[in-house]
Amino acid sequence: MTDQNSPRFSKPAAFFWLLRLNRTVMVASITGCAAFAAGAGVVNSLWMTLAGWLLAVGGFSLDFLADRDLDVVGPRAEIRHNPYTDGSLSPKTGLAFSLIFLISSLVIVIPVSPLALIPWGITLAIIVGLALHIFEQPLTRALTLGLLQGLYALMGAAAGVLSPGLWFIAGTFFFAMFGGRGMIDIRDFAQDEVTRVQTLPKRYGIENTARFTSVCLLIAYAMSLAAYFTGEFGNIYLYLDIVFIAVGLVCAWLFAARPSPQLAYRLTLVFMMGTGTVICLAMILGSV
Repeated sequence: MTDQNSPRFSKPAAFFWLLRLNRTVMVASITGCAAFAAGAGVVNSLWMTLAGWLLAVGGFSLDFLADRDLDVVGPRAEIRHNPYTDGSLSPKTGLAFSLIFLISSLVIVIPVSPLALIPWGITLAIIVGLALHIFEQPLTRALTLGLLQGLYALMGAAAGVLSPGLWFIAGTFFFAMFGGRGMIDIRDFAQDEVTRVQTLPKRYGIENTARFTSVCLLIAYAMSLAAYFTGEFGNIYLYLDIVFIAVGLVCAWLFAARPSPQLAYRLTLVFMMGTGTVICLAMILGSV
């Protein structure tokens, strides 16, 4: 019989969960694709992709460290795979892990794009604020999630020419994830209901949260289309953006009509991974 007090994860597995690959890979893609669309070139775009991934891993692993008391019991313990909750990793070891990734990201950004230090620094400030539980209100949690996505796009774009079209794309990611916070909160409603976490549906109700998410998504789709009309992207961007918008509108309509944790779970897979990949491809192929 397994000792209930023994660590749940081996050391390699514990460090693996800190990488948060289900989220950090997409963030890295946003950074790298924005750099390429800004004309940074293949090599610098790859460096910015790595810098974005390192920064994201540092941030998400700090999030695990900050939320270790919330992830001890209940549904969060099974879903979050937090290696700090049962002694798989000590907080001191985890903090060192996060700092190594954050510093490594900084070491890359400085020579590749000094201008990118501005969004990099703002991103770090938000990461630290989240770890210190400064942004605990429902709307500030949504705001910081949107800002982080937009800032990763700006960080990548700063490696090249930060054009109006790329500002619109950064706005697309901001509003998509500003509203996406509502979808995530509804998805996680059961596990968050028994904790002190302040979420949008707990404060405003599920239906109002779904309406908020849908409005933000509509703004995001409008901004993605506005990026094309700056004339900075080719027709392939428009074709892929139409797919992005069409799928997104269906998701927004379904979510506004019948919001539920089960539907939110399915839509987050489609919306955050599928449509996120489409708009990243649009940035690359539309810039060739």
